[in-house]
Amino acid sequence: MFLITCLAPILSPARFWPIGFLTLGFPFLLALLIIFLVGWLFFNARYALLPLIALLLGWKSVSAYIAFHWPTGDAVSDSVTDSSLTVMSYNVAQFGLYREKDSRYTRQAIYALIKKQAPDILCLQDFFTSDKNNDTNNRENISQELQMPYRYFSSDFNRNGNLHWGSIIYSRYPIINSSKIKMSEGPLSESLVYADIAREGDTIRILNMHLQSYRFDQKDYSQLDKIKSQEDTGLKATRNILEKMRAAMVRRGHQADTVASFIRRSPYRVIVCGDFNDIPASYTYFTIRGPLQDAFLEKGSGIGRTFASLSPTLRIDYIFADPTFKVLAYRKIKSNLSDHYPVIAYLR
Repeated sequence: MFLITCLAPILSPARFWPIGFLTLGFPFLLALLIIFLVGWLFFNARYALLPLIALLLGWKSVSAYIAFHWPTGDAVSDSVTDSSLTVMSYNVAQFGLYREKDSRYTRQAIYALIKKQAPDILCLQDFFTSDKNNDTNNRENISQELQMPYRYFSSDFNRNGNLHWGSIIYSRYPIINSSKIKMSEGPLSESLVYADIAREGDTIRILNMHLQSYRFDQKDYSQLDKIKSQEDTGLKATRNILEKMRAAMVRRGHQADTVASFIRRSPYRVIVCGDFNDIPASYTYFTIRGPLQDAFLEKGSGIGRTFASLSPTLRIDYIFADPTFKVLAYRKIKSNLSDHYPVIAYLR
């Protein structure tokens, strides 16, 4: 089972969707394999070769899942200076718009959190803004409060022409070109947004994306509770959840191909940010990452969980950088303002 999950980097869920479900079990299969390895060393060392060989064969997936920079992981080193480039990626969950009756506190707290980190490049997913009078124009407010005058917003969905949702890139440096590309078809499809920024005589392409989520609503979470408590006797809840997950996995496979193709055609060095809604052992992760550096693997430690719900094994928010960049440090901020943790990379 472990070795089958290790096929995920080359087997798209769009071609074989069961691989997506198997990949979700990767961290648990990895832990079980390590337990077998240690156990056989005590009881019969010859059999320890079996899990050891499996680990070696699957090392590509293992090495993408765990960062080994203890105890310095997540620490900002002295090498980070004013001349380095600070990149922050954060799924802000619409600033608590639908989770709370009054989201003003959450919104202001997120503003303050971001301002404290003083990013040069800020990529936000699940972003909401309003053009209505006496409503919250997050798009403009962040530009003013964080002194980031340059921005590009996808505005993938809007209501009545004045309520907008999507992904946005903010920059302290001039944006000389920007656009968006639909990653898949359908009314709920979001865009890959990119902005070419001019910095110190060079041009860098910033990509930001929010890949297909499972779109679990309150009803789905109730069904999950039913499944956990074994109340789903007719398996209706299970079928509904699995179908929703299957559709999302297939769509992410197509989206990953679209994004990877766009990265390969870039005339500039790239920095990629986003909520991929997929774990590091997945086709989505390896296809988009390609030859790029994963900032977490370069300077982080452990498994780097970035999603606060469901499972402690979910690292689904990423910052990738062209190999010509040097990753000086990586940080994850544990904050309950969103169901995602913000991640920050310091680059030179």
